[in-house]
Amino acid sequence: MQAAFSEIEEKAKLAKAASKKLAFTPTNIKNEALLAIAQALLDREDQILHNNDKDYREAEASGMGAAMLDRLMLNSSRLKGISDDVKTIAKLPDPVGEVIEERTLPNGLLLSKRRVPLGVIGAIYESRPNVTVDISTLCLKSGNACILRGGKESGRSNLALAETVQEAAYKAGIPRGAIQFIETTDRTLVDQMLKMKDSIDLVIPRGGASLIKFIKENAAMAVVAGGI
Repeated sequence: MQAAFSEIEEKAKLAKAASKKLAFTPTNIKNEALLAIAQALLDREDQILHNNDKDYREAEASGMGAAMLDRLMLNSSRLKGISDDVKTIAKLPDPVGEVIEERTLPNGLLLSKRRVPLGVIGAIYESRPNVTVDISTLCLKSGNACILRGGKESGRSNLALAETVQEAAYKAGIPRGAIQFIETTDRTLVDQMLKMKDSIDLVIPRGGASLIKFIKENAAMAVVAGGI
């Protein structure tokens, strides 16, 4: 387990260093990376679906319910939908540098508020493998590095998707280390992540009520938790 702790600490350091470069990465580079990711997902369809099939069969054998199995399953149509979603993100305006408030002080000084990246976003989620792509690409667009920790039931699928995103993004010019994936699925790593406020600036939980409650109660950094 010590090796797993060392893994997450090292990946967090790499993400933190990369976040400082990613914050200044030009919009065109980010968009080119997103389009490259969208294409790579289709190019690696066989590998991704093969890994997902292993996850699905293992989950089915364990007695996982039909609704959860459906969330876990990927097929050609769903993978194309994920790819199309990434293309949609590429078309969105770049939020970095957007002026959200501006006024001139009595002394003539122009004062403005601009959107800036948060830094490193940690994502802890459960069975939906598409979340791996959703969060990593949204973070990329907004200039934030990310650390992804998915559920064990979709471990192989998440790894295949994360590696696809990483390779395509880095080839397109995104700083190496900006997209990190934690392969170890032991629950104790969640506790470790939630203590790393010096490396992780924000945590986003995606999953059931118990997961969200646990993270909100134990995170040392800010948490954004939406609906269940």
